[in-house]
Amino acid sequence: MQNRIEIRNLSKVYGEGSTAVKALDGVSLDVRQGETMMLLGPSGSGKTTLLSVMGGILRPTSGSVKVNGIEISNLNETRLPKVRLDNIGFIFQGFNLFPALTTLENVEIAIELRGRSIPKGRARQLLEAVGLGDKLHAYPANLSGGQKQRVAIARALAGNPPIILADEPTAALDSTSGQIVMDLLSNLARQEQRAVVIVTHDARVLHYGDRIVHITDGRMTDLPEAA
Repeated sequence: MQNRIEIRNLSKVYGEGSTAVKALDGVSLDVRQGETMMLLGPSGSGKTTLLSVMGGILRPTSGSVKVNGIEISNLNETRLPKVRLDNIGFIFQGFNLFPALTTLENVEIAIELRGRSIPKGRARQLLEAVGLGDKLHAYPANLSGGQKQRVAIARALAGNPPIILADEPTAALDSTSGQIVMDLLSNLARQEQRAVVIVTHDARVLHYGDRIVHITDGRMTDLPEAA
């Protein structure tokens, strides 16, 4: 099974000298195609930092990060955004929607930015899949937190990325919506051989994980199966 992400001896330090904080400490980890990995740990453990380094949003202090065989830790600011765009779909906890665009337009723009040949109607199809078929022309200001989260999820999937990185994707969702989202992400991993990495505190969704990785103080323990 192909590794979508390969991390070796990864460290991330914020600050310098006596105020330096080591958020990640010698992490090595592989993320494989076709699997859903859950990242668990207390607040401040390094989960979101790891997710951000995986996706090339943050640069590591030291160590190696390969995405689909491409070493991204030293890529320049010209090439790195293209590698991110081609390989990774981000689901942010803060939604990051464009307030002047409708729900449908927020997803369509993600397709346009990738410049790929995507079937017509893909944005509408994804929004219907997350239960927002009746909100296509609504603006973010008129959506609930849970609805905004589902738009963000549809947008992350719009360009068919081989890797999906999600930060608390079910935190703002009720049980029914959370199940819809997790079914969708899990099926993408298993049926379409995507790699899905989810940071979560939501005990309701842990059974979707093929692997659970626990992080404490920037270090991790890889458990073979979900609880």
